[in-house]
Formats: sequence, C-alpha cells, structure tokens
Amino acid sequence: MQDGSDLFVFDAGLGLASLSYEIHRQRRLGVVKRIFVLITHAHLDHWEGLKDADWFWERDNGLEVRVFGVDEAINAIQRGYEHPSFVDLDLLAQSTVSKLDFISFSFGDVLELGEWRLESLALNHYSGTPEDKSVVQTSGYRLSREGGPIVCYISDHEPGPATVDVEGQLTRDANIVLYDSHFSTIAEQRFGHGSQEHSANVAKSSPNLLVLAGHHGPMYSDVDIEKTFRRLSKGLDNFALAVEGHGFVWDSTMEKFQVEETREPHPEILKASVPAKS
Repeated sequence: MQDGSDLFVFDAGLGLASLSYEIHRQRRLGVVKRIFVLITHAHLDHWEGLKDADWFWERDNGLEVRVFGVDEAINAIQRGYEHPSFVDLDLLAQSTVSKLDFISFSFGDVLELGEWRLESLALNHYSGTPEDKSVVQTSGYRLSREGGPIVCYISDHEPGPATVDVEGQLTRDANIVLYDSHFSTIAEQRFGHGSQEHSANVAKSSPNLLVLAGHHGPMYSDVDIEKTFRRLSKGLDNFALAVEGHGFVWDSTMEKFQVEETREPHPEILKASVPAKS
C-alpha cells in the first residue's frame, strides 16, 4: 500500500522482488522514501523475498527500510540469513539503503508509522494438523490514519467460533481487508488457513467493508478459484478476488476504495460462459 513517500508491504514473499524492482522504474513508486515491511509470522514463505529486494543490491539508493514483526518472526528472519545459509541483511544494507531496522512488538501494541497507526492482534495459525498442531505466533494487522482509510490484513488465519472477536476488532469500521481464503469452503479449513466461503460471509455481514479473498491455495487452478468466487459473490458488490497486478485507490470524496483496474475472468471461465452455437 502506497501513501505518498511511504510504502507499506504486508509480508515479504518471493513477489517482493517484482515490487522492489519497480520502485525506481514506475513514476508512481519513484517518490517512495520509506518502506515499512509488516511480517505476519515466522514461516519462510512470508519473508524469503527480503534477500532478493532490489533495495539491498542497488548502491546508495537512499531508501529507509523497517521490518516489523513479533519476536518469533524477527528472530526467524535474522537466523535464516545468517552464515552459512546466506548473508546477513545488515551487511547487504551497507552502501545500499540509508537505514535498515528490525522492530519487534507484542500483540496489542500500537505503533506510530509516520502518519499511520499500526495495531496487531494474534491470529489462529499453526504448523501440522489440527490434531497435532504447533502454534505459530501470527499477526493480524490494522492500519489507519486520521481522516484516511482503515486497511486490514488477516492472513495466515483459520477462522472459527473462537476467532470472531479478534476478527471483529481488526475490521471494525474498516474500509478494506485482505482475508486468507486458501480453501474454497469452510468445511475444508485446516492447517491454519481460511476459505473463500468465510470471506464471502464477512462481506455479507459487513456491507461497507471491501473484502478481498487472497492467499489462494496452490492446489486449486485459476479456473477453480474463479468458479468458487463466482458462486459465492452473487449479490455481493463488496467481495473481490485479490489478483496480482490489480489494485485499489482510496477515494477520499466517496470514502471508499475504487477498483484501479478491471479484472478479466480467466479465459477458461469466459469460454465456458459463451453459449454453444446451435
């Protein structure tokens, strides 16, 4: 999420390489000076992209980078890049970025990031099976500013009756939320992940909240994801798929997020929608 010279990045997977590459190449991103990387948890796929970020390889680029997370996540990142696995990120930061900070917090803390206020609550995520789980400390984020939007990020997370209050606290009066929608149905939810069905239910119960279904499970094809979305989104104009390359722009007059680009359905979906010729 970009706000002028500030860029907020929720998690730092392999896609971070593409985003960081564009910072000095896209006019819109060229004004970015400060980058706040908000790591949700310690699992490798949520921070492994840090080492490939262009800002650690472009000399004297002037960017300030701050990485936030609970102790478990920050410790995992720093250990993961230690010798002999890779190169310490503090070493990569020398002669490239102007500043690199790792900042730990506890659930419930409120942090001031420039003009933005960051709140975090514990989500339900774990390694292993529901019968033999190892809990992973995972942050759900709520980002807000005076007179501006409220943006929420709830991933990785397996929703259920015990998580209703946490989700409600994070999304209260919010304008947009990206929800873990790994599976298609609530019945399939496990391994600390949610579903498109749950995300659609949140959209139904919160008509002023734009709900984006993200973190799509790799076991589903694009066609599968599209079909599930089409079935669940009927009658909902505040429910959308999170699709790479598509964005939303805050409209301060309307006080809502507007679609930046129109998403075209997968070609197979379009083909299936065309009536056969007689």
